[in-house]
Amino acid sequence: MDITQLLTFAIDNGADEVIISAGSPPVLRKEGKFLFTKMDSLSGEGTRDLIYAALGSDRVERLESDRELHFTYAVRENRPCLGSVYFERGDVTAVFRIAPSSVPLPAKLGLPSLVADAVRSTQGLVVIASPPGHGKSTALGSLVELINSEREAAVLTIEERVTHPFVNRKSVIHQREVGRDTLSFRNALRAAVRQDPDVLVVDPMNDAETIRRVVAFAGRGHLAIASMEADYVIEALEKLLDAAEGKEAASFRRQLGALLLVVAAVRLLPRKDAPGRIPASELLRVDTDIARLIRTGDVKTVAKRMTAPDETGVWTMDSFVLKLHERGLVDDETARRYLLDRDVLES
Repeated sequence: MDITQLLTFAIDNGADEVIISAGSPPVLRKEGKFLFTKMDSLSGEGTRDLIYAALGSDRVERLESDRELHFTYAVRENRPCLGSVYFERGDVTAVFRIAPSSVPLPAKLGLPSLVADAVRSTQGLVVIASPPGHGKSTALGSLVELINSEREAAVLTIEERVTHPFVNRKSVIHQREVGRDTLSFRNALRAAVRQDPDVLVVDPMNDAETIRRVVAFAGRGHLAIASMEADYVIEALEKLLDAAEGKEAASFRRQLGALLLVVAAVRLLPRKDAPGRIPASELLRVDTDIARLIRTGDVKTVAKRMTAPDETGVWTMDSFVLKLHERGLVDDETARRYLLDRDVLES
């Protein structure tokens, strides 16, 4: 069995992920649970042969030089698999995450309606934050599909790996994968200004230079949508504010306060009532008062505003998880795992 056959088997069985490692048969992950296949255990040599055959000589050379490799592997049309290959105790290990066959619109995905409203703007910055594996790329894809279904726009995406290939509907969408279509996020963002998109999508936006360039792009009268690796809204906001230092900091905060529309954090929690996972979210809609706090860098007061009971357009992950628990959609163990303040579960 080669990689294509293995990934096809995983797709046919509804798996979300395939894990290949020495000393074990291939393992599928479906709806958060492991499924051990009945295939033979792989030796270190067998694992290497299986994975290397899928890489080709150029990627093998990069893997052995860098000791890790991230790439996209196409199995079927519109079903890319996101491969991560690395060395573990001297043997080659791989994890393939299988992209959904289609991207649902934000409402079906469980994204807050205020996020969808924000991407209907023609200028500003929308940020989606989550830990790895909790759907931020899918959330970005959903927002792009919303634009694609509603209005004419030139959309340029710069992605670590292209997760969701789009078909032009009302918009024209060009997708660039770092390492394949461009050498780096830096190069792609520098070129984006001359490519004149109406909407720029960056997945992910994690380093300071990328953040500064995305904010500068939005400041030219465009819409930018970006993902960040962060657990919570406040953590994402701190990363944004830390992108500029020294003499540039005050000017950058003013620009960020003027441009930021919403920051949403998303998590996927195991369901209690049915198989699969359920989305939980945290939201900060930037109004005039929040923008003023961002300009001064007062993150503590922003955090307090998010917990105020009379605030509109903001809520915390804790409040959302508690509502899911009260409705019987997540169990006690899951609620405790994802709550910052676990004492509220007992009150």
